Amino acid sequence: MGKAFTHITVPKFSPNQLALAEVCAIDLWNGIDYQTGKESDVSDEDLLVMFASPTFAMSKSTRTRQTITELDMRTLIRVAKLKALFRSAQETDFQGAITAYGTTALATYTEYKKKSLRLPNQFDYATQATLDWSLKFVKNTSVSLNGNHRVPLACRILFFSMPDLMVFNFSNGLAKKMCLQTRPQVAILYFNQYLYDGLQLNQSLLKNLEMPKPTVLANDIWQSANSGDWWKRRVLDLALLLHFNLVSATPQLQTRGRQLAARWSARKVKP
Repeated sequence: MGKAFTHITVPKFSPNQLALAEVCAIDLWNGIDYQTGKESDVSDEDLLVMFASPTFAMSKSTRTRQTITELDMRTLIRVAKLKALFRSAQETDFQGAITAYGTTALATYTEYKKKSLRLPNQFDYATQATLDWSLKFVKNTSVSLNGNHRVPLACRILFFSMPDLMVFNFSNGLAKKMCLQTRPQVAILYFNQYLYDGLQLNQSLLKNLEMPKPTVLANDIWQSANSGDWWKRRVLDLALLLHFNLVSATPQLQTRGRQLAARWSARKVKP
């Protein structure tokens, strides 16, 4: 598999940085594009409904007719601005990935829920689920890290479909800024570990964040996401994107972020 290049670790963020990331996350939860201030097609809560609802049903019963759909995948691609995935000689095989979902990512998730698959770290389950499934988005002749993968797409879907699994939002942009290898299927082996370490490093402040209450999401899914640190991972992801200047927040959100950080300071929330 090779080793990672000299990498850049996740920093310990200041209250101002995490406060800005959280107000951005709140906008996404409510269906607002934090970069433009405009209403989005779907909210983060909607995406959890679209992907976690069928996944939870499938993990509980093989007889359910619920499933993730190509339409929902394409919606996520549009909202998450993942269209660059299609700049490839290999066509993305949505139906092949949907067919393989149960025997790849969902199988790992089910074993994780049953605590019957013994992997050393929480994030290893997310890595295995992503790698096994991302390969199925392309018609490969063999299973290999050298094969064609759709890691950013698979990872983003799993972030919303399995919110209690330790999935981090992999992106080529972040991987490049962190000086990881150029092949996503290799970079993610290190990316998930570094993000998990960053989660622990920033835990003293992240633990004070509260995930927004659900309005359309089923309560059991919300509870699983909340207990699985989904909101903390969402905020951490945005903090990294902002830190590396891969995205920017509107001036209004920057003001809201400073106000939130000031409220944290008044409550003596420790960074």
